[in-house]
Amino acid sequence: MTDRLATVAIHGLAPGGGDAVGRQVGGDHDGRITFVALAAPGETVRARLVRERPRAAWGELFDRLGPPSPVRVDPVCELFGRCGGCQWQHVTRAAQLEAKRVIVERALAVPVGSVVAASEDFGYRDRVRLVVGARGEVGFRAHRSHAVVDVPICPLLGPELAEALPSIRAAACRLSAGTEIDLQAGVEGVHARTRLPGATGQPLHAPGLVRGMDVDAAEPAGAPLRVPAGGFAQAGRRASGILVAAVLDMVGPEAGAVVELYAGSGNFTRHLCRLAAGVAASDADPEAVARGRSNAPGAVWGVRPPQGATDTVVLDPPRQGADLAALALAAGARRSVVYVSCDPQTLARDARRLGEAGLHLERVVSLDMLPQTFHVEVVARFGRVPPAN
Repeated sequence: MTDRLATVAIHGLAPGGGDAVGRQVGGDHDGRITFVALAAPGETVRARLVRERPRAAWGELFDRLGPPSPVRVDPVCELFGRCGGCQWQHVTRAAQLEAKRVIVERALAVPVGSVVAASEDFGYRDRVRLVVGARGEVGFRAHRSHAVVDVPICPLLGPELAEALPSIRAAACRLSAGTEIDLQAGVEGVHARTRLPGATGQPLHAPGLVRGMDVDAAEPAGAPLRVPAGGFAQAGRRASGILVAAVLDMVGPEAGAVVELYAGSGNFTRHLCRLAAGVAASDADPEAVARGRSNAPGAVWGVRPPQGATDTVVLDPPRQGADLAALALAAGARRSVVYVSCDPQTLARDARRLGEAGLHLERVVSLDMLPQTFHVEVVARFGRVPPAN
């Protein structure tokens, strides 16, 4: 920490860590890009700098100079600013949606439409990971720290998780510091597993929790999607249904043969089997593949992607984007590629690689599935560029 104060005119909200972004005003670093946690667009603030580089700096909000931002609101949660689970509770939902639109548009360098509000402002999470602190705290990591903030209540939790939280906290008193507690709400209730980082998860038994191996985490009225706590699923079931609909719309009714990469437990696969002439689904996690075979038995499953060309490729890679083997397979799609991304920056990188293979960006849909955070989900369709005459 440099402990130096700087005046910063804030102009936006940034991707990555979700800080506000602006430029320093006055002094030797006039005009330098500066990221300030908990500031809001339209404000001029003083920031206590914690890290400095020649072209950029990072700081914490010290105080505001002049009136607050017109988009600033009082956070709902009293832990906001200490807990690292949220970054944008201090600005309106409309400002969040606009910031996410700008983030996607700048990353892809093409105009994009309004971001779809796919979740309620609060109470939307059906999936969460808690951690046990050194003094028995049960909650989330602190802002910019590995310390644990004790969280007796969280406004982001859906009703099932909120109801189960007290009994989970009571059961956690016997767990070692650093233990992570994965929770997944589903049709049957809440499933919970504990694990130390790098170890295999174990079921957590507490009053009101499901004692089975998994729960049905499908979207409302959707085909069953059985996953355990800690297995990948979207954060909220309602938002997942909107995401699934966006993917199916991008794939379209004439998908032909489909290869799905990073298929997880079959969230999209369940529906692709109804549209496609055939679906070959793969995921590097053998446990996810085993669940996928049960959730979407109409697909051919494997831990390795199939070889050879196909009509349509659907992929939903992790935050770091698709690996080179997946991109090479996608580049061979005869009709289209539908790419689901949780990071517009890595999507932009992979879009350039697909463009080099003759696939151009046709459509983009952006979804706000995680309000009060900087996260934005993007579904992009790439079509085969017709040969020049």
